[in-house]
Amino acid sequence: MQHIHPTHTAHVFHLPLVALYEQMHATQASLSLSASVPPLAPVATLSEGQNMVAELSFEQGRITRCQLSLRTSGRGLLQQGEALQVLHTLGVLSWQIVRPQQHNSEAETTPVSAIISSNHTEAPVRVPLHAVPVEQVSLTSLPVRVRHVFLLSNGQRTLEDIAHVLRLPLEEVERVIQILYRRKLTTWQARAS
Repeated sequence: MQHIHPTHTAHVFHLPLVALYEQMHATQASLSLSASVPPLAPVATLSEGQNMVAELSFEQGRITRCQLSLRTSGRGLLQQGEALQVLHTLGVLSWQIVRPQQHNSEAETTPVSAIISSNHTEAPVRVPLHAVPVEQVSLTSLPVRVRHVFLLSNGQRTLEDIAHVLRLPLEEVERVIQILYRRKLTTWQARAS
């Protein structure tokens, strides 16, 4: 279950990256967030005992900046796509609002309240599902990568799950799903809990 816990100084979002992104995208939020990264994060340049911080900036619901840096020195370790891939593997993090993006005074307060009000009910997780039975699809006519993504789109796996199984970047799986969706081979459904 996804929760937002208000604290005295900031709102905290206890969400995995994909759910956080969906919330920010749905509300067209413009703000910056940070979260402590657990020491188990798969970062080769991280020495034992070093702690990392993840920083995300959103502009109208889109990620404009993603960085993993050392907590003590602030030295950047990973940026953008590489940092996003690591964050996708970590599950639920506690994201705190660092600052709203500076557009105007309304933009500083509106997205947070909109995000909170939109999260009173748990948003269903959308997963790709075969729109056509597998046996009715000419699998050999599909490129190998498209075929693999299609076969894994069984209504149970999220895009992140498919990316993990196939060891592909999430962006590539999203691109392939869009191809399958345009060809009317997949559809979207809410995953059963």
